[in-house]
Amino acid sequence: MNNIDRSQFEYEGKNLKEAQSINRPSMYYFQIVYRKIKKDKTAVFSFWLIIILILMSIILPIIFHKLDEPSSCNINFEEAYQAPIISNQRSMELCKNTVFSYKKSKYNLRKTEITLKEVELKNQKGIITFTIGNKGGGWYQRDKKAYNLEVECNAADDWDGVLKKLNDAANKLLKEEPDFRGIIFKKSGSTLYIESVGEKSFNSEHWFGTDQFGRDLFIRLWKGGRTSFLIAFVAAFITIIFGSIYGGISGYVGGRVDSIMMRIIEMLSIVPDLLYIILLMEIFVMKLGFKSIVIVLAASSWMGIARLVRGEVLGIKASEYVVAAKILGASSPRIIFKHLIPNAMGPIIVNMIILIPHMIFLEVFLSFLGLGVPLYEVSWGNLMCMGSREFYQYPHLLLFPSIVLSLTMIAFNIFGDELRDVCQRDVSIGTSELIHFNI
Repeated sequence: MNNIDRSQFEYEGKNLKEAQSINRPSMYYFQIVYRKIKKDKTAVFSFWLIIILILMSIILPIIFHKLDEPSSCNINFEEAYQAPIISNQRSMELCKNTVFSYKKSKYNLRKTEITLKEVELKNQKGIITFTIGNKGGGWYQRDKKAYNLEVECNAADDWDGVLKKLNDAANKLLKEEPDFRGIIFKKSGSTLYIESVGEKSFNSEHWFGTDQFGRDLFIRLWKGGRTSFLIAFVAAFITIIFGSIYGGISGYVGGRVDSIMMRIIEMLSIVPDLLYIILLMEIFVMKLGFKSIVIVLAASSWMGIARLVRGEVLGIKASEYVVAAKILGASSPRIIFKHLIPNAMGPIIVNMIILIPHMIFLEVFLSFLGLGVPLYEVSWGNLMCMGSREFYQYPHLLLFPSIVLSLTMIAFNIFGDELRDVCQRDVSIGTSELIHFNI
């Protein structure tokens, strides 16, 4: 290789200004968190799912408020208990039978199908009567008229004759009554099958069906979400404020004051949350409602935030900027609220995200037990409480609130856990990660 001639190069000297320039801008705490968390697709999906659920809970009740007005004129019993899938099959009931015996009977959910097992003719001479479309039962299928199908058998009738009489009576009723849709009787072995004729279709008017008063469940679901979200956010905000102040004072003052304040938290933490909530409601003789449940939820959840803030304050109160503030004569309240708590806001906000689903669950649980939002106000807890009472006949009343609540809890917990992991794992970054010097 040829020797390099130094005359080919020219010395430019030092450029201190260029050496100290920042080629990549520095980032704030939440910018770092955002950069890290957006790489996790599950966390991003959970975040947008939370946003969609909150927006639907805010916007849809405003747009369709007339469908769920809290007035007696909105009650329509003819529209009651509609399911998302509408069936025009008639419900049935065997009212009288002196012809055959059976050991076991089985009805489907809507009593549109009846299965009688191990049937035997005991006395061919007798009467068989079915009631079709009975409005009095809990299995009411919006039938506007009840029908009686009755046949009389004689001693010469065998099973073929009994079935023929039953099917002939059903066909005769079908011709005489235009609103009647028909019933089919058939026997296989020792099992008798009875099925009403009809069709199933999607309920385009009420997507999620209706409740016992004929109110649209889709709108009530999002109206209940608005109540549950509002209670959870307000209770979590009050919890964060009070817990931060309490923990900040305890950690900054230290000494005997800190010991006394922590012993108070330990005594309060011994009592289980549910028992503590019930005791608070009894002590303050609170009426059920929004304000009372927010106060009770906040009063039972601030201890963990106070411990967290105290630990953060103990870690940063010896920092240079805190010492400099003391030397310059800053008062203790200014140091706590201007320097200590703001610098602990990252973990506080992360715990607030995790606290919100806890608040939603507590509100739903208390409302389900009758200790939360009163029944005349709609919330997810009340919807699930009323749906559980009639789950066997009308499962959609409990199914849809449970699905939406589960999605909300899962989304909040996934996003909160990922946010916590990012803050613990990736935010403790050195200066070289934030600022790049071109030296």
